[in-house]
Formats: sequence, structure tokens, C-alpha cells
Amino acid sequence: MAQFESCFVVDGYRFLPYHDKAKVESRAVDKFKFKPGDVIVVGFPKSGNTWLVEVLKAMYNDWGLEKYGEAESAVFLEERTLYKNYFSDKRKEFVETVKCEDIPSPRLMRTHIPATLFPCHLLKDKGVKVIHISRNPKDVLVSAYYFWKSWAHGALSTGDWEQTVNDFIEDRQAFTPWVRHVGDWSLKGIEDNVFQVTYEEMKQGLPRVVTKMANFLHRPLTEEDIDRVVRTTTVEVMRNSLSKFLVLDDDIIPEGENPMVRKGIVGDWKNHFTVAQSELFDSKIGEKIRSINPNIPYQ
Repeated sequence: MAQFESCFVVDGYRFLPYHDKAKVESRAVDKFKFKPGDVIVVGFPKSGNTWLVEVLKAMYNDWGLEKYGEAESAVFLEERTLYKNYFSDKRKEFVETVKCEDIPSPRLMRTHIPATLFPCHLLKDKGVKVIHISRNPKDVLVSAYYFWKSWAHGALSTGDWEQTVNDFIEDRQAFTPWVRHVGDWSLKGIEDNVFQVTYEEMKQGLPRVVTKMANFLHRPLTEEDIDRVVRTTTVEVMRNSLSKFLVLDDDIIPEGENPMVRKGIVGDWKNHFTVAQSELFDSKIGEKIRSINPNIPYQ
């Protein structure tokens, strides 16, 4: 059985079965009441979204977040706009208990929604800023492979690497096509209230990225602040802090595992792709994204 065969397609993108097709088609996210000061992390799944959110949370202590028990998480925009059911009873209770309109500004949010289905025209009008993160898609795929093997005990995964590669290339995985998703968002800039960052840039020099994001948000930080952010958002810290940034039922993932944070390295794809798979990926994915935006990381 192929991965994600229960997904549905809207505007060429594949959505997961707990999304509501009617809400996606009617662009329900357009009706979301954004507030001045909202900051939204956008990215294709497994591009470093969780790490970026945690970095932003560490940068400032006044974010409006979804707070439930010991967890403090960014508002997941899909849950507030596009869901028909929830993958976790705790998530459902979480969303129904913490009303988004009651969360104080500045609210920190996250989403995987493609640019063509997102109300980008409202960003400047509403005083909303987006930070888009991209990552080498080969590493994205490796991260996704392990994520789906753990998530819901592999309910959406065949566990087969060859199948996973083919599904990604053939746009059968959730939120694919990757090229279009990342390409559309990557072409938006500061003039659109969108800041671009890559996972690789964060790994190479997080202090520099933090400084740039602080300037984009017009909220400069001291060197001491930046040092603190770097110390408190390492892979090791995040791997042991799942309950602090995500609310889930205990049976969603195998005990002791953290599907949100694995190795957190650059280039792990080299340990998984065969030469033939890499060459096929280059011809189907690499050539397309380079023609759209050569600044997107690709190996």
C-alpha cells in the first residue's frame, strides 16, 4: 500500500485525511482573524520548522502561545482553519480549550499551507510577518521517512525507503509537490513581509540568523540574548523536551521516541540515497528548483 493514499488533492497539493477538503477548497484560512504583530513560521514539513519555532520562542519571552499544562507551543494554523478532526484527543481538547482569539499579541504561529492557498495579500494590510524556512529536499525526505515511521506508529508509512523516495518524486506525499511549495514561498521577500531562512544557514551560523530575524522583526537582541538562544535550542535540549512544545496522547508515538527531533544534521541523505536514487532525484527535483530559485539549498 502506497504512503498517504488517503490524502486528497486541492490546487495540486496533497492534504492529510484529517484536513477538511471543503475548508481547503473554500480557502477557510482567508477568514482567520490575523492580528497586527502576528509572526508565522512557514515551511514544508520536516524543513526545520520546529527548530525555528523554538529559536523564536527563546528570542523573546512575550509571545502569545498555546499554553496547556507544561507545553507552550506556537499556534498551528491548520488546526484553527482547515481541520475536520484531530489526530489526538489531547490536541482536540487543547484547541477547544485555548481559543485563538484570546491569545495575546504578539502571537507566534506555524503552518505548512502553500503560498497559493494562503492569504499572502493580507500580510501587510494586517501587519503580519512570515518567516519561511527551506531545506535541502534530500534531507527533508530522510527526516520525513523517520517521522512517519514513528508518527501514529507508522499508520501513514509503508516503512519502505524506496517507496518513500518514489512517493516524494511523484508528488504523493503530504503537501507535495515540494518544488512548487518551496518555490512559491521562496520567491516572496521583505517587500511582502516575508523573511527567508534556510536550515543550512541556521546550522552554519545560528547567531547570525538570529540577528537577522531580530532585525526583520524590529526587535534587536543583545549578544547575551543571542548566546542564550543558541545554548537553549540545541538538538540535545529539544530532543529531551518534547512535552514542552507539543501536546499529544501517549499512544500517538512509541514510548521514548521524539519524531519531531532526530539527528538535526546536514547531509544525512548521503547515508540513505543510492547513487541511482540521488540521480533520479536530481533530474526530477533538483533541476526544477534550480530553475525557479537557485538560492534554495540543494545537493
